[in-house]
Amino acid sequence: MEKRHEGPELLADEVAQKIRAKIQNQQYQPGDRLTVRLLCEEFGTSETPVKQALNQLVATGLVVSIPKCGMKVRTFNFQDMKDNWEARLMVEQFCAVPAVERVRHDEDFVKHIQDILDISNHEYGKCIADFTKENFNLLTEHDRMLHTELVKCSRNQQIMNMYNSLNAHSCMFAGYGCHTPKTLRQVQDQHTEIVNQLLLCDVDGLRKALESHIYSTVQIYRSAWKE
Repeated sequence: MEKRHEGPELLADEVAQKIRAKIQNQQYQPGDRLTVRLLCEEFGTSETPVKQALNQLVATGLVVSIPKCGMKVRTFNFQDMKDNWEARLMVEQFCAVPAVERVRHDEDFVKHIQDILDISNHEYGKCIADFTKENFNLLTEHDRMLHTELVKCSRNQQIMNMYNSLNAHSCMFAGYGCHTPKTLRQVQDQHTEIVNQLLLCDVDGLRKALESHIYSTVQIYRSAWKE
């Protein structure tokens, strides 16, 4: 039988992970109040680990503490989104060299990247046929997976921790209402170009493809948010 984590700190980590997942899946919306009592009832735990979990999420920027109002899911604006994606771009471009080196020496990695793109194209087809929030979220998940695999090539845990933190925020920008079939096709074409440049072992080409993709996505959101 699997042993359950014991102790308030580990339990707080578990609760924080569950709250984070609900925020990222938009079950808790930006601006929603997070009440300790209700969270205790939802997760079947005492107040201490819930309070500790909320403080963890305040530290990562997903939750804000407002005097006399308590805890709320953070609301992000367009500049927050742009700053986040530009930071992600810097990390991904830095990882272009180790990613290309891995392609040169690791056939399994090449197949893994191609498989991710194939699955992403399949999810794109489903999304176009039935443009629901669920299908869009699946497509976004594989989008994020492709980018994350590039960063993993750095083999640097500090870089991965920073990138995962940026990704935790970027989930808040996954705009189901910002995209159209045309913009989704554009994004998929850009992912294909990123993979093509990676497999060509063209570092400069890969960096340019990443930059074009990020700033094109920023423009999609700028237009949708009328910024």
